[in-house]
Amino acid sequence: MLKIIVPVMALAVPGSVLAGGTVVSGPARVLDGARIVVGDTVVRLRGLESVNEDLYCGEGFACGRWAVGELKARYDGRLLSCLGHFAQDGAEFTAFCLDGRDDLGAAILRSGLGFATLDAPAEYRDASHRAVRLRVGLRAFGGAVLMPGAQAPTPDVQATFGNNFSHALIIL
Repeated sequence: MLKIIVPVMALAVPGSVLAGGTVVSGPARVLDGARIVVGDTVVRLRGLESVNEDLYCGEGFACGRWAVGELKARYDGRLLSCLGHFAQDGAEFTAFCLDGRDDLGAAILRSGLGFATLDAPAEYRDASHRAVRLRVGLRAFGGAVLMPGAQAPTPDVQATFGNNFSHALIIL
């Protein structure tokens, strides 16, 4: 059966196929916007930036807590299959995951509940840009995403986004 599952998953994941990858399957538990536990394995979702509970959007709305709550409501307990690789030290498993036939990372980005990494597959970047255009999920609150410890925005960024946050990160 595993010989059938691996090739099917390889066709469903975005970008290049992870040659020699490992499949991890089981019920999910969301940790944050880029990490989930599948079965007993902590999975780092490939192509996604972490959305933590300490993010704030617009005029101070706790959008990180809201987004992680939405992800938990949607995916906790779901049976996922993930294709990826363990890091050389075996400490981190980075993977693309499927919720049934739906690519989990793409679904998160389409709903605006995450951010694509710079090296994410084109499908992920397109989904993230579409969420920006449609102002869904985290993009619905306008302005910057605040993250403790981020560099202060430049005056031109503050003028563009109409805010005076001292620590902002503009994520598109």
